[in-house]
This record gives sequence, structure tokens and C-alpha cells, in this order.
Amino acid sequence: MTKVSPVHSIASNAAQVLKQSKLAKTLAFQEGQGGGTAMKFLQDTGTAWMPKILISRSKAEGAEVSLLEFGESAMTYALPTLLGPGLANLFFKAAGKSEGFRKQLLTQTFEQLKNEGNSNAVQRAMAAKAGLILTTIGGIGLWGESLVNYGKNLMTAKVFKKNTFSDVINLGPAPANPAAESQSTGSQSIEDSPQVRKARRRIVQATAAFGGIVASSVLLARFGHRFGWSKALSQKMVKHLDFDFAHQEGGKVAFGLGNRKGLLGAIMLTCAIPYLDSARDGYERLETAIRLPVVFAYILYGQEFVQKLMFKTFPSLFKGALDENNQLLSTQQIAQNAVQKNWKEGQVWNSEVQQKVLAEMKRPLVSKAMTVAFPLLSGIFVTGIGLGLFNRLLTAHRFKKQAPQQPPAAAAGMTGATGMPSAPTTPPLTPSATSFGFSASPQSWSSHPPSSAFTGFQTLTAPLSLPAPIQQSVVTPVAYR
Repeated sequence: MTKVSPVHSIASNAAQVLKQSKLAKTLAFQEGQGGGTAMKFLQDTGTAWMPKILISRSKAEGAEVSLLEFGESAMTYALPTLLGPGLANLFFKAAGKSEGFRKQLLTQTFEQLKNEGNSNAVQRAMAAKAGLILTTIGGIGLWGESLVNYGKNLMTAKVFKKNTFSDVINLGPAPANPAAESQSTGSQSIEDSPQVRKARRRIVQATAAFGGIVASSVLLARFGHRFGWSKALSQKMVKHLDFDFAHQEGGKVAFGLGNRKGLLGAIMLTCAIPYLDSARDGYERLETAIRLPVVFAYILYGQEFVQKLMFKTFPSLFKGALDENNQLLSTQQIAQNAVQKNWKEGQVWNSEVQQKVLAEMKRPLVSKAMTVAFPLLSGIFVTGIGLGLFNRLLTAHRFKKQAPQQPPAAAAGMTGATGMPSAPTTPPLTPSATSFGFSASPQSWSSHPPSSAFTGFQTLTAPLSLPAPIQQSVVTPVAYR
């Protein structure tokens, strides 16, 4: 029997066996500092980007989805960590010097700050943290989302020569001839379109607004500890909108988002403004209005909801992974329970005991992994693909319903009283009719297929004469004007 290096406590033995399990290390990372941010990134990507790519209706839509989802995910989950040290230093200096006020206080939670003895230092820390939070909400939710949403519109207009959502998803009818195509998709037309002009204007406006938010945040950090209303505001912001984690390492303060729903929810509410305002037509606006509340709610509360449903429906699957209150045990607690069951104080710790402990941990760890995987899969197939298909069908139905129909007078004039085609009473078709694919010579109709763009003639199977409305010219459908 091989003897392993001796250890003398349940906690140290548990730490040793955790190093032997890849699954345990993965789950421990998910629970640790920054792990919630990583899981929220995966959940966000799984419920938003992946399903949209799978059911995207064109290359242009796929490119838009990729730019939007990865751009906003990088801002939401990476920028606070990357820019945290610099921003923390800015607001720490803005708060001013005071006895007992140190940068380490910016990493403490609301409860920890309330227990500090120096009230003046605490109030300065609250004000500095509130300024940092306000800048984060404005920087990500307003300015950052404006850059990616309106930048998406500019990218599509520049690369794909499309400036309406119906064209992006290939619902708009293609131009009838090269001249019309050049007129509708030419660079001059796209560059001067209302959608492009609005996108450029909004980017400038959002940048200016963010500058004002940063200035207001600095003022809040500097003077927030002096007035009653600003003290109350700072305390409420820190209590309900604090970062998911914060720590100081090597003199630098780092921050992150993830499990704290307050700040992430505030960012989501703010980003709904550029999301809806950047919609290029009514079809995109309705799809966005339907998608946002569902996806946001699932990102914030979906994992917990699915987990509770799993615990209640299949309690036997999670035996050993839950405590007496049906709360999920941490990976460390699962390891300690397995060690305590298979090893007693004073007993020799060897490879045989270690293997028993690892075997004891296997089922609870697998159950715990299911609580991470199932919410992600349900988000992909229900919130992602299901919601995406619903929006796709709804938009196609609305587009078909709102498409210009053939005038009733023209449809009635196509047949006589007997139901047979009536004889021509006017000269051949005018030049405007030839743009739909019809020859002006009736003799050539039998060899010329009906135009797929003009559905009113698709049922004709033989050369027919077409009457012109009385004292009227041929009406050009709206899609070709």
C-alpha cells in the first residue's frame, strides 16, 4: 500500500483530492472569483449568439449578430476587469485625501464598509465606489452599446449595401433590373440614407453623453460625502449595484461582473435604449422588443430558475450535492463531506483512502455539473432558438401581410363575365409594364416566363391579352418605385 504525504485535517485532505479531479477544478473555478463572470459570458453567448447564427437568414444578419454579441459581451464581462485599476485610481484620487481613507476600501462590500470605524473614510469610499458604478453603467450600457449597435448598422451599409432590416434578412424583393439595383444599392444612396445618418449622429451624441456621465461621476466621488442626499444616493448604489467581485493585488484594484444581478441588470436596462433606437425599421424594432426582456430575464434569473426546477422534479439525481435546505453545495463542501465519510482524525492518509474519497465525490460533482449544463442548454434551445424562430416567423408573416397587393380593379379586369380572359381593348403594354419581364409583343409571351416578382400573373399558363384600366396607366407596385 502506497503511502501519500501525510496531512492532518479534513480541509487539507479535501484540498488535496480536489487537485486530482479535473471536473472538481472546473467547478471550483466557476465558483471562484471571476468564475461567475466566465459563466455569465458563456450563458450570454449560448442564449444570444449561437442560436442566432444557427437560424440567421442571411450572411449580413450573421455578421451583425457576431459583431453585436461578442462586442457587448467583451464590454460587459472583460472591460471592468481590464479598466478597473485605472478607474479605481481615478475615483480614489477624486475623492480626496482623508485619514483612514485608502484604496483597499474600494474593494469592500457595503456590509464590510458599514463595519469600518472611520465614518468619514467610509463615506468617501462610498462616494468613490458610486462614481465608479455610475461610470460603468454609462460606459457599457449607453456608450458601449451605442458603438456596437449603430456601428453594426454602419458596417452593414458599408459592406453589404443594405440599410433596412427587411433587406438584411432577405425579405425585401430584389430589384427588377440592373438599373434599379444600382439605384437602390449604390454607395451614394446608402451613404446618404436616413439610417446611416442617424447612426453617425447617435454615436457622436452617445460619446458626448458619456463624457457628461464621467464628469458627473467624478463630481459625485469628490463631493458625495458632504451632502445628505449624495450620501444616501451613494449608499444605495453601493448596496444594490456593487460589482460581483473586487480585490487588490500588487497595488491594483480589480473589478468584475457576474453573479451580482443589480449592476448587470442596470446595464441591461440602460442598453435597451440604443438597442431599440438603432432599429432600422418596424420589423427590427418589434423583434428587438420581444427578444430583449426574455433574454435579459433568462441571463439574470434563468440559471437559478432551472436549477430549482431540477431539484424539485428530480431530487434523487442530486443526492449528495444539496444541503438540508436544498441549496447546492460548493465543490469544497462536497470534497470535505467525502473526506469526513471515509477518513477519521488520526487515521493514515494513503492512496487507497484517497481513491475512496474521489469515488465518493464523483456522483455529487456530476450532479453539480448538470446544474451548470442544463440551464445553458435550455437557454440555447428555448430562449435562443425557440424565441429566434418565433421572431422569424412573426416577421415573415407581418412582411407578407403588409406587402403591397395588386389593385382590385386590375384583378377584376383580367376576366370577363364568363370567367375567360377578356379581349384586349387597348394598345399593347406600356413601357412601364415591360420592366416586370413582359415583352411588348404578344407573340413573344408564349416563350417568356412570367416574372416571379409580379405574383398577379404567376397563375397564367397560356399567352393572354392584358387589358389596361380605363383612363389609367399601369400602376407600378410600391416595391419598385
